[in-house]
Amino acid sequence: MWFMHTLKEKIYQKIYEMIFSQNLAPGSRLPGEMELCRMMGVSRVTLRNALSMLEKEGMISRSRQKGTVVRIPEQQPRKILVVVKEDHNQTGSPELEMISGISARCCELGMKMDVLEYGELTRGGNLNEQYVGIIQSGCAFHGGEKILETLKQSGLPLVNAMAFESDLRITGQTTVLTNSYEAWINGLKFLLQFGHTRIAFLLNEQSIIEKRFNRSFEDFREALGQYCSRDGMFFLFPESNGHFYRNISALLEQPEPPSAFYCYKDAYVLDVYQMAKEKQRNIPEDIAVLGFSGGAGGALLRPSLSSVDFGYQRLGRIAVDVLLDHEKWETGKEKPVIYAPYSVIARESTDYFIINYHSEPPRYNAQGAGRK
Repeated sequence: MWFMHTLKEKIYQKIYEMIFSQNLAPGSRLPGEMELCRMMGVSRVTLRNALSMLEKEGMISRSRQKGTVVRIPEQQPRKILVVVKEDHNQTGSPELEMISGISARCCELGMKMDVLEYGELTRGGNLNEQYVGIIQSGCAFHGGEKILETLKQSGLPLVNAMAFESDLRITGQTTVLTNSYEAWINGLKFLLQFGHTRIAFLLNEQSIIEKRFNRSFEDFREALGQYCSRDGMFFLFPESNGHFYRNISALLEQPEPPSAFYCYKDAYVLDVYQMAKEKQRNIPEDIAVLGFSGGAGGALLRPSLSSVDFGYQRLGRIAVDVLLDHEKWETGKEKPVIYAPYSVIARESTDYFIINYHSEPPRYNAQGAGRK
């Protein structure tokens, strides 16, 4: 409740608390005005002003015949505001799966949710609703974004459910995320188990890779080199290379082409599938394909796509539970970071084992830090 500035507002608060502390049911009659004035120690004018406030809110009704009667309005379902980027409606968007998980969890809890895009909110979107808090979808921040300031000024508890690890020191927000670097390495290990030694990595822009994996690209490349030989790694950047499709074609035409493509985005997967079809290469016998952080749509491809699955629906459900626990963390000096589980899902696109009778199987040290 807001800070009380006037006497009528103090009396309003006292009567409000009396209704709920005494568990007065709808239809219950409050004491008459003279008795209430005596109980509250105020004049009839002040009392009537306070009662008018309660009447406008639908808490009571007043008439000469029945006096002042309790009319507690039906409790409205609690609501969560979900704030997403403008491109969240794209086919296969992780945000859509996350929103689905948030919606399912809200239904289980008897709650509702609203969805607003960044632009709607920063242009003065409605925050007058009685939201219990906000779940934000966003990543790769630099700190000057208007949306960050808008969300901060709302004063509502906030959970970011789609951030990168590098965002934590910029936003300072409570965050639910996946350990992307660990997930990427485990996806690589999965491919190595099938005998692949020449792997093409289809990556986003280097700046995005550095933010997502929270390390420089050179450190990232060095880490991959602990598992693959240098001459067995191929790096392609579809977002910044206008000849990307041609480069895939050139790779497949090499005397020793990569036997596996590890794709940062599902969009890159579709390019590899199309090129394999044009080059009459079979997946997975000639080329294995592994997706990363993609959603359930990979199961619909033919052959179905193996993927490092971030479980965005589950991530959305976790975000709801963390938000509802805000009283446990919102006053702390540092906001909590919750790492959601992920899994490597094996499907048809990698289901072929390369047999090499002249090499030793890969062995990793106790920490899984490198190949021996």
